Amino acid sequence: MSHRDPAPLTTRQAVALGRGAGRELAYGLRAVKAELRAWSARAGAIPDAALRALVLQGMEEGRALVDGAALFWTVPQRRSDDLLRALVALQTLLNVLDIVLESDGRRLGGPRPWMWLAEHALDAHGPPFPGDIINNELGDDGGYFEALIATCRDACRALPSYPAACDTLLRETRRAVSFEIEHEPDPVRRSALMRHWAGSHFADQAGLASWELAGGASSLLSAMAVLAMASDPGIDAERMARAADAYTWVASTGALLDSYSDIEADKNSGAHNWFGYYGSAGQAAGRTATLLTGAIERVRALPVGERHVVIVGGMAALFLSGDAARRPERRATTAALVRSGGTLTRVLVPFLRAWRIAYGQRAG
Repeated sequence: MSHRDPAPLTTRQAVALGRGAGRELAYGLRAVKAELRAWSARAGAIPDAALRALVLQGMEEGRALVDGAALFWTVPQRRSDDLLRALVALQTLLNVLDIVLESDGRRLGGPRPWMWLAEHALDAHGPPFPGDIINNELGDDGGYFEALIATCRDACRALPSYPAACDTLLRETRRAVSFEIEHEPDPVRRSALMRHWAGSHFADQAGLASWELAGGASSLLSAMAVLAMASDPGIDAERMARAADAYTWVASTGALLDSYSDIEADKNSGAHNWFGYYGSAGQAAGRTATLLTGAIERVRALPVGERHVVIVGGMAALFLSGDAARRPERRATTAALVRSGGTLTRVLVPFLRAWRIAYGQRAG
């Protein structure tokens, strides 16, 4: 595992951290809570009981991921309520789709293609959303999915640089069909699909394995970074694409850190876990450390890179501050992973641990 410090706590980095933390504590956490309260109330009114249960389960299990996605709200120069609404709606949609795809995979022997919903959400000028498909295939949702997508679209449309971001956003949503591949229950078929998908979508991306690319693309972290940049005026399409490419590494790292947190839970439930693609848990942890260092180095090279480093360090600290990562038999590995994220990650871990305890998010 790497011993260099990719995120030293320089004066500029400390200022970026203070700025982001201040914005989150003063407004962000409360705003996210209010948005989620409204979406939970809407989900509770879904007429179809089975679909309602799936949606509420997805929202509950993905609560911490929404707070993580909302951290991108701290990147733009000015506070943007439209960006916050887009991030919360998009991550909520992904959390629900995760549960739907998992349910489909178990019941049908393979998940149906639902990631086109994410493309609809981020294509503000695209065709109208065909809500009748949801009712015919999943059950009567009472307009829940349509409302999520409309909220995200309206918020995207209001972002100053959205026109320059649109092509990159759509590219990232099309790559995110890996989310469906991830839920394919047949491991042989899943691996073959993953290799074909990676060759089609990432022919120019070196240094990452097909499963690392697949795990990262499904999170749409790269799209969230692009949305954050689109909140500032005057950002051109080339800068958007550069940011998305850098966040390819961030997203792959996030998938592995999530798997590290969930190793025992996934083993008990039989759920898919990205650590299973390596020769051993130690090899997987070492690879995760390498990717975390590389991800921080790549985002640090972006404009206002110190703000992006806060995002990556915060993501790593969120995963590495949970109860699972703190088990006695895993403390040495967790400490090594924290070191690979640099001084900033090490500083953030106790703060994220306190946040988990305060908000009941200790597990994972």
